Amino acid sequence: MHSQYLQFAFFLFLSLVVLILLQSFQLNFHSSTNPYPYQKRPVHVLIISSWRSGSSFIGQIFNHHDDVFYLFEPAHPIWMRLNQESAELLHYPVRDLLRSLFFCDVTPLYSYLPSGGQRISEMKFFAESRALCSTPFCQASIPLEGYDRNLCFHRCKNISLGKMEETCRSYSHVVMKTVRIFDLKVLLPLLQDPSLDLRILHLVRDPRAVTASRKYFSLNIDDQIVVGNEKKKKDKNDKLTLAQVMTKICNAQVTINKAAIAAGESLHGRYMLLRYEDLAVEPFLNVKRIYKFVGLSISPNLEKWIYNVTHNDSQSKKGFMPYSRDAISVTQKWRKVLKFASVKEIEHVCSEEMKQFGYLPLKSPRHLGNLKVNLVARRKIEGEEE
Repeated sequence: MHSQYLQFAFFLFLSLVVLILLQSFQLNFHSSTNPYPYQKRPVHVLIISSWRSGSSFIGQIFNHHDDVFYLFEPAHPIWMRLNQESAELLHYPVRDLLRSLFFCDVTPLYSYLPSGGQRISEMKFFAESRALCSTPFCQASIPLEGYDRNLCFHRCKNISLGKMEETCRSYSHVVMKTVRIFDLKVLLPLLQDPSLDLRILHLVRDPRAVTASRKYFSLNIDDQIVVGNEKKKKDKNDKLTLAQVMTKICNAQVTINKAAIAAGESLHGRYMLLRYEDLAVEPFLNVKRIYKFVGLSISPNLEKWIYNVTHNDSQSKKGFMPYSRDAISVTQKWRKVLKFASVKEIEHVCSEEMKQFGYLPLKSPRHLGNLKVNLVARRKIEGEEE
């Protein structure tokens, strides 16, 4: 009997030791995999959109907040380095880079930057980030009032890229914007990652306005990547048309939104759809909704900046936006730029996007220049989070 008692006590002791060892292993594992072991997990926000849709403005709404570490188009170096590949293939290195940067790990960038990431200036758009143009990242004296990108670039350009990691970890929100995601399913591993608190803000814009805006910007390399496999199937000597590019872009916005709707409750509170036109007409209301979605509050200074940047018609190059214009006028500018035939072509190739997001087709040439004819349906967009 005494022997059985000792045997039982021994096994009990052994079980206790194993339990302690397992708990210790779990603690060490979580400590090594969690880059924020001693602080609350940050909120991760990804703005996805297409070129010339107003995503830079949305990015600056975040960039002006004191709690936000913001990066503008971090996937740009991947597309420039691998510019012979298709957007579909590049989805995967882009997604992996985004995940690393959400953890403030800049290591993957070294493989894509021109000189291996020796200086922050190798990131073409680093000066778009307020966090990378002020202390603790850059000690240079740069006044926030009347700030301009050129001043930041020249004073902060030689700082080591590695210093960005420490700076990034000091913020409660890490926000990035990209026009290089064409399928929400690519982001599923990030949405399912328990170590990320990922919110996706999907910005869309009237494809006719996007088309008009693209006329003034050279996006040749990006367009070749966007069309990608479709271009290779045809004669390589055929000139790439804007309609081909817009077809791919419009279809991508619909695909993203439909995937979010199909996900239902699993994406509740993690996906938000926003039309640029709604933001332009009611900026305060929509900025408050955006901030609520990601857990930020709006300050009086931010309210003032938002009003100025959406109502001032000056061409000032100061500040974080290259200009300030009446945002409502900007939403209608395409009607003065495009001809009726061009409008109808875009309406045809982007018909599904227009229907999905509430953009109304023109009925006659007379309506093109008549700004009293409303072409944006005032309704809640399907799949939009409150």
